[in-house]
Amino acid sequence: MRLSQDRINFIAQQVAMELIDKGYVKYSGSKVLLESEIAKVILEDLAIEDEIDREVVDMITSMKRNIPAGSAEWNAIYWQKKEEIARRRNYTI
Repeated sequence: MRLSQDRINFIAQQVAMELIDKGYVKYSGSKVLLESEIAKVILEDLAIEDEIDREVVDMITSMKRNIPAGSAEWNAIYWQKKEEIARRRNYTI
């Protein structure tokens, strides 16, 4: 995961505030509960992306050719495979 729990909580607070302030959501419950639910969704999304990333890296490392990590070829294959897997899972990257 690329974000700390503090950063996720901060983002969740900002999202909750914007949703309420702009009138996209009418919410009269606990603000902390709303922020917690938003943070949960963010964490679930990050977990899906991490899973896709692991799958892509496994695919690349299992190729017959040894492709150096971080090389232009690695990056090109990485993004191609990531988009392919994400599309198959109906996940937007």
